Amino acid sequence: MLLFIRIFLVLYGLIAAATGFMGATAKYNSAATDPMTDNNHRYVAAIWMATSLAFFYVAWNPSETALFRFLMVAVFIGGLVRAAALVNYPATPFLIFLILIELIPTALMLWFQTKLLNSGSL
Repeated sequence: MLLFIRIFLVLYGLIAAATGFMGATAKYNSAATDPMTDNNHRYVAAIWMATSLAFFYVAWNPSETALFRFLMVAVFIGGLVRAAALVNYPATPFLIFLILIELIPTALMLWFQTKLLNSGSL
């Protein structure tokens, strides 16, 4: 259980770092967006990059329950919002994959971490 938690925390950290880096370093396209929207996207990208540090920290310190649960709930809510947004456009296999990777492992990790805490294994 702990290995599963650590693998997914590192995976989420890598995804957050890559997403943040791509968003923060993207070229500005004035034909596709306005300066305010571009600035907001870059801000959120920086938050993703910073969040990756929290994922890596918790991967090595899984007993940090408050931070761990915050991260899992945040990713889970993100998955719910993605799923709700599917009413606006057709679901592609990649979008479904992203939604499932945000919903299923986070719920399992919350359950596993709770079991490990209750058994005294963390």
